[in-house]
Amino acid sequence: MLEVDAPADGPWAPLRLPVYRALWIAGLVSNIGTFMHLVAAGWAMTLVTDSDLLVSLVQTSWAVPGFLLALHAGAFADMIDRRRLIILTQVAALVVAGSMGVLQILDQMPPSALLAGTFLQSVALTLAAPAFMALTPELVGPRRLSQALGLDSISRNIAQALGPAVAGLVIALSGPGAVFLLDAASFIAVVVAVRGYRPAPRAASAPQALAAVIRDGVRHVARAVALRRLAIRLALMSGVSSSLAALLPVVATKRLGVGSAGFGMLAAALGLGSVMAVWVLPRLRAVARPERTVFLAALVWSLGVALLVVGDRLWSAVVAMVLAGAGSMGTMNVLFSTYTVQLEEWMRGRGSAIAMLMVWLGASIGAVVWGATADAVGVRAALLVATVVNIVVALVARGLLHITTAPALVDVDGASA
Repeated sequence: MLEVDAPADGPWAPLRLPVYRALWIAGLVSNIGTFMHLVAAGWAMTLVTDSDLLVSLVQTSWAVPGFLLALHAGAFADMIDRRRLIILTQVAALVVAGSMGVLQILDQMPPSALLAGTFLQSVALTLAAPAFMALTPELVGPRRLSQALGLDSISRNIAQALGPAVAGLVIALSGPGAVFLLDAASFIAVVVAVRGYRPAPRAASAPQALAAVIRDGVRHVARAVALRRLAIRLALMSGVSSSLAALLPVVATKRLGVGSAGFGMLAAALGLGSVMAVWVLPRLRAVARPERTVFLAALVWSLGVALLVVGDRLWSAVVAMVLAGAGSMGTMNVLFSTYTVQLEEWMRGRGSAIAMLMVWLGASIGAVVWGATADAVGVRAALLVATVVNIVVALVARGLLHITTAPALVDVDGASA
């Protein structure tokens, strides 16, 4: 049972709820296992082939399901019991990772099996993602949703930092097969945590074809002014901030002259900034409207990137990454939590999937645009342009895509909800 009377203030408030706490810890373990898998899969491919193409296809096999199946996953999250869907996908991922571990240890892992296993595990986790996202508001309620989304981001940042390091150590000691087996074991924690949650029964709905469910979800978000504006802003924010992700490796190697350890420090600083933002946001949102918070976060991000451009020392770049991480998290957290809290229960799976797609769309297009800009005018100039564009987008969006906090939704027939 949720502790509805517990105080909602503070960044760690959702962790007071036993079910959310158990699921957050389990998710952290699973996220670490996922990042370990990606490192081990890439390394395992280098052991069986000299083809650079096959090595690069490991990342492709992981990324493709997210683009192909996100809307389907959202529909499943609204059509099927979310608890059962999560358990089923986690068991499937466990079987795939475990099979890969056994094949690797037996030295029977051809490139085709490695790519197929990575693809299938990505399919399972893609199908689970909207269900997880839709489950969060049920667990913590709207008052704690912003903090919960921040904690979920912290989990991913911690996993992204620890996963590759742990995978490297395990590979050095026991080989990539052991990493796959550890990844398989990490899904057990999620299954146990989700089995402990007993949600209230959902209202039964008339059966619909999958295509119709997806179409209704997209139409609902497109017709709901508040949701449509926030989805567009998520894509715009992701497109601008992708400039840093796309060009940071170039800055680290060519301008700062740092190796893998230095680049790791920059990535860690970005995560630290995100954690700091999660700490500050509840207090800031208590005294400022969402639109002002988003604009302040945009200024902080642009300040961080500008400092990265003008500085030429590692310490200044670390400070810059802390600011950029805080600004990016501030913008994403406010937009995504405001979007999610306005999704009705029957739309949470599809609505969350659409938001994910908008973020991916913005990041994919932005990475290409900023890479081409850097080729044309240089990395420094491209990042400076990004800082200006970020502020301009934030200003223009305040007028044209103003955040509406009331659930001014429209149903699929066009009537007021």
